[in-house]
Parts: sequence; structure tokens; C-alpha cells
Amino acid sequence: MGRWAKAITPAMLLLAMITTGLALHHWQRQAQAQSALAAATPSAVDIGFAQSMSLHHQQAVQMAQMMTRSDSTAITGLARNIIGTQLLELGEMRGWLRLWNQSFLPPETSMNWMLLGDEPPGPALRQYLLDCEASPTGMPGLATPQALAALNDLHGLERDRRFLELMQAHHEGGLPMAQFAARHARIHAVRRVAANIVLEQSREIAGIRIMLKMLESARPPG
Repeated sequence: MGRWAKAITPAMLLLAMITTGLALHHWQRQAQAQSALAAATPSAVDIGFAQSMSLHHQQAVQMAQMMTRSDSTAITGLARNIIGTQLLELGEMRGWLRLWNQSFLPPETSMNWMLLGDEPPGPALRQYLLDCEASPTGMPGLATPQALAALNDLHGLERDRRFLELMQAHHEGGLPMAQFAARHARIHAVRRVAANIVLEQSREIAGIRIMLKMLESARPPG
């Protein structure tokens, strides 16, 4: 027993030293990234995107959580994926806003921060901003409280179908915002997250369209 202890102890000490060193290196890299982010001066685009997309993500998580409380369906996997992905992004964006001493949510419904890019707004962006002004929630695709309450009252395939329709509109309404920030945000971390959101939600929109077609084909005739 004593010989085993003598033989194992150096190996265990070496492993502990390596593990501690790796953990310290990872912590130092995180601290350096956080310090760099705190030192950078955010633009109105960085702040506006973080606030508006936080609000957007908050509703997506709320809708997805409704679907995980019901009986398991084909939609449950999508809902859980949305919750996991968007909670991580929401935490990161709120971390930025805390570092910048900004509120987590936009102080008003205006999306005028999207007028502050590096170039004049084109026709598509101008139309998006008009759609924002016309929307009762301030953003196209953001569901109203009445729509969320109606979703919560549905069951079975009708509930699945309505969730997919609302989430498709939700993602499509948020894409222009993420695309704009991926191009015009000042801070690299903001551009990175915005670009990831464009990629993730474009893939999810494609998957949702396939699911809606499958649900339509499963609808009883008549």
C-alpha cells in the first residue's frame, strides 16, 4: 500500500499541476476578453442591438418553454434547442450591457439605432424600420400577449402548428436586426454573436418550414 502511494503521488501531483495550469490559463483568457470588452467604447449600434435582441430572445425562450411543459412531441427538441441556445446568447448580451452600465431592455420601442450604420439605409432596411413602427410590439414577428395566451390554450397538433408559425415569424422578424449588427456593430464580440444568430436562425427557419409542411400533410382531409 505504501509503495503504491509513493508511485502514484508524483503522477497525481503532476496531473493536478497540469489541470490547475489549464484552468488558470482559461480563466486568464476569459478575464482578458472581459477586460477588453469593458475597455471598448460601445456604439449606439452595439447597445441598441444588445437591448433589442435581448428582448427578442426573451420572448423566444418564453414561447419555447410553453412547448416543453406539454406532452412530448416532435416540436420538443426544437423548443429545447431554442431555449439552450438563446439563454446562452441572452446571458452574453446582458453581460455586455452590465459592463456598459446600460439597461437590459430598450428604453423605448424605437429601432432608430439601425439608422446609425456606416452607410445610408437601403430600401430593405427602410422598409424594415417602417414595419417596426407599424408593429404593435415595436418589432415585426414579435408576438403580442394575446397571441401568446392563445398559443398556451391550444393542444396537440394545433398547438405545434401555431408554435411553429409564431417562431418562424419571430425569427424572420429578428434576422434583419442581427444582419445589421453583424455588419455595423463596433465591437468584435457583438458582431460575432450577431453573425451566429443569423446562421442559427436561418437554419431553424428552414427546419420550421419543413416541419410545417409535414404537419400540413398529416392534417386529416376535409
